[in-house]
Amino acid sequence: MASGADVLIIDDDRDLVSSMKIILECRGFSVRTAYNGKQGYERILEKAPDIVILDVMMTTDTEGFDLAQRLKADPRFSNIPIVMTTGFPQKMAQQGPERFQHILGMEWPVSKLLEKPIDPQELLEVVESFLKEAGKL
Repeated sequence: MASGADVLIIDDDRDLVSSMKIILECRGFSVRTAYNGKQGYERILEKAPDIVILDVMMTTDTEGFDLAQRLKADPRFSNIPIVMTTGFPQKMAQQGPERFQHILGMEWPVSKLLEKPIDPQELLEVVESFLKEAGKL
């Protein structure tokens, strides 16, 4: 499926970013990358993507969440679907829920949450589903 739709991946795990980029490019998507929220926001300002794949925990435990909130509050970017990826349930199990109460008590400003490790087929299905819904496929 060669759509050329613009996908922006924002994650501090360079290996995961590389893997997702390969998977999505093999399906015909144009993929840009960033490795933290500041870089990701700069990429969005350069050119608004058709969809964002965003990690929750990067430099801080809520960096991705904070960026998602910022995008949803900005009319220029509020309609961009955000697929958030996280190892959050694993981290919470290891470190205890009290450490993450500030995240648990908030409404998540995302279209979909994918738990790490990311299943390649699920990633493709989710991205394609949102892009079809937005008329980008």
